[in-house]
Amino acid sequence: MADLQDFEDSFLGQFSSIDAEKVCLALSGGLDSMVLLHLMHVHLNGKYKIRAIYVNHNLNENSNNWSNFCKKQCSQLGIDLTIESIHPENNGSGLEASARDERYQVIKENLTQNELLLTAHHKDDQLETILFRIFRGTGINGLRGIAHYKDDKSHIILRPLLHYSRADLEGYAAANKIKWIEDDSNEDTSFDRNYIRNLLVPKIKERWSRAEESAHRLSIIAAENYELLNELALEDLSQESDLDSVGIDCFDSHSIPRIKNMIRFLIEKNDMDMPSMNILNSGLIDLINDDKKTSEIKWGNFVIRRFNKRLYFLNKTIAMPLIPPDKITWSIHQSIDLHYPIGSLETDFSNGSGISLDKCSENLQIKFRKGGEKITLGTKKTPKTLKDFFNEKKILPWTRDKIPLIYDDQHLICIGDFWINDDFIANKKERSFVIEWNTKMRIL
Repeated sequence: MADLQDFEDSFLGQFSSIDAEKVCLALSGGLDSMVLLHLMHVHLNGKYKIRAIYVNHNLNENSNNWSNFCKKQCSQLGIDLTIESIHPENNGSGLEASARDERYQVIKENLTQNELLLTAHHKDDQLETILFRIFRGTGINGLRGIAHYKDDKSHIILRPLLHYSRADLEGYAAANKIKWIEDDSNEDTSFDRNYIRNLLVPKIKERWSRAEESAHRLSIIAAENYELLNELALEDLSQESDLDSVGIDCFDSHSIPRIKNMIRFLIEKNDMDMPSMNILNSGLIDLINDDKKTSEIKWGNFVIRRFNKRLYFLNKTIAMPLIPPDKITWSIHQSIDLHYPIGSLETDFSNGSGISLDKCSENLQIKFRKGGEKITLGTKKTPKTLKDFFNEKKILPWTRDKIPLIYDDQHLICIGDFWINDDFIANKKERSFVIEWNTKMRIL
């Protein structure tokens, strides 16, 4: 391998600008993570509070032995180890993907504030990842491969071995007499990544010996181009303050490729999975040109829907009709959780504002719109259907059946927290309460 001193200096240099108090290693027991465990022990102990976390997938008959191996190695180095156990199942995207996602979820849930997560991905992993994404179907974003540094706002992930090959790590392990686990399941080529690693990559390297270097350069170029495309999208969307909804006029005079770039940017900003090119292409023209109620693009658990010359980026839980629960009785002295996406209701008691306690019961009923409900507005007591009221207020159609309707017996006394029946409004001398509806849904 390269000079050991250069290897270690390069490793340590990656932490010069890291502002963290604690460092946690996602430990697997394999070559790469055991090398990183050793580097942490030698170079980071004292600089940070260091620990490791091992997630037992329970997919191999030796999994408990591997847990014990990791526990022993960490104990010898004086590094605290947390062991978690999961039982992943195929969720439709494959067992390996399900296990990876569940593992990362468990690890992130274990991280504490201001704790840096290290993973031991290396240059060969980068080549495998890029090939895997190409075969599965990807764009510029996917060609970035594995990120060296990632800040997802809740946690920071650093991959300090990403610039080194497996051969480099084997050299370091040999020089420092590091032990590691060989996972026999890595030989099972029914898993896509194992197929790429064991059958394709060796053939590729026979022909192109520095293929991992080329993949590494491609990931850097793709990352730079990805940032440029995001900058262009931000410039095109500069008139919009909220990115979960944008006006159709944003797309005026722009080319289709530029519009697609904006849509992809918005999809990512709203934490939505990226749809296939076919899904995006087939629905895009109707979405930006047609203001009918049916104008939408649907995929997986997500929807882009058009209403009133705006696009809304939604998950299906919000977009799909609500199956209304049975009538709910609510004591106004307690907050009530109506669950996602509806949210919760709570009350603030006062005098002379909101709903009169002298005009309604302290035990109310919560219902949801079924159709035909009427309300009365103004001094003339003009009856109006709830549908007409929602249309006037420009309430988003897919949220209307999720707005809590508060009843006292047969009387509709308020709609969420933005309308109160005039007959129940408190005067200045009456005991009263104000309802606060806490929801993450965009209503207007």
